[in-house]
Amino acid sequence: MNLLVTGGYGFIASNFINYYFPKNKNNLNVLVNIDCLYYAANKNNINEEIKKDEKYIFIKSNINNTDLVSYVLDKYNITHIIHFAAQTAVDASFHNSLQYTKDNVLATHCLLEDCRVYGKLKKFIHVSTDEVYGDSSLDDKIPKNERSVLCPNNPYSATKAAAEMIVGSYLRCYNMPIIITRGNNVYGPNQYPEKIIPKFIKLLKNNKKVTVHGDGSYVRAFLHSYDTATAFELILHKGEIGEIYNIGCHDEYSIMDITKKIIKLVKKTDDYSKWIEYVEDRVYNDIRYYMDNTKLKNLGWIIVKKFDEELKKICNKPIMN
Repeated sequence: MNLLVTGGYGFIASNFINYYFPKNKNNLNVLVNIDCLYYAANKNNINEEIKKDEKYIFIKSNINNTDLVSYVLDKYNITHIIHFAAQTAVDASFHNSLQYTKDNVLATHCLLEDCRVYGKLKKFIHVSTDEVYGDSSLDDKIPKNERSVLCPNNPYSATKAAAEMIVGSYLRCYNMPIIITRGNNVYGPNQYPEKIIPKFIKLLKNNKKVTVHGDGSYVRAFLHSYDTATAFELILHKGEIGEIYNIGCHDEYSIMDITKKIIKLVKKTDDYSKWIEYVEDRVYNDIRYYMDNTKLKNLGWIIVKKFDEELKKICNKPIMN
């Protein structure tokens, strides 16, 4: 296998590479990581042993550089792609939505067109998000499955849904070997501290209050980066072309629940009000994301990480970013 990973120094992609590369090295001829090194990327996210290996190649570039991407596909005879690269900060997308369209939609289209012209791919995995479904109510008993209607509610999720439409057209019109994944919130090591868990830990360790949007009643499910990595491994090896796979769990917590857990672990106190500052809510804040992961479980995926155990480990580690 000759594998190209886009955005490989980002949080989810780097955790995948750290898991996948040493385990599958004998079956890899090369793993190429293309990353433009935006603010949330970090070269330290990938283990030094991997970066020193002759089978690992890093190329600094945006994937909208079509000449370079075409060169990489040919030079390394790429057979598989996992397209992680994206702008993912919801808050920032409200203020810089056009850049999100350029990076999440246009750049994905550029990559697809390069791959179409190249014509030698065996599998292209497009990494999307559960946010494309829009929100579920707190009372909903039936989770969103892969056939559910897409109804994104913020600029970030709208760009991811738009990218999916283009990806799907390349599957149907050009018979490209495409799979789409939709994942829920991920937590774990090396996460940039704009996301709630590392952000709150960093604030508290610096003796600053955490900032909660609204009343903190919004609900999110959190999947560990290890379980996410095993999901991508399984889909890379056994996923069926043309399918969509939800990568999610049902470990749901309100933002206030998460906040209190982190305060208790970092500050060793139940006096939560001392460390919480309530701030103005987002322009629109999805109430809840609720996904059905049956299809991926039927492929053989098993979730092994326990949220409370892993959160404690993360809180006990120094913040690196």
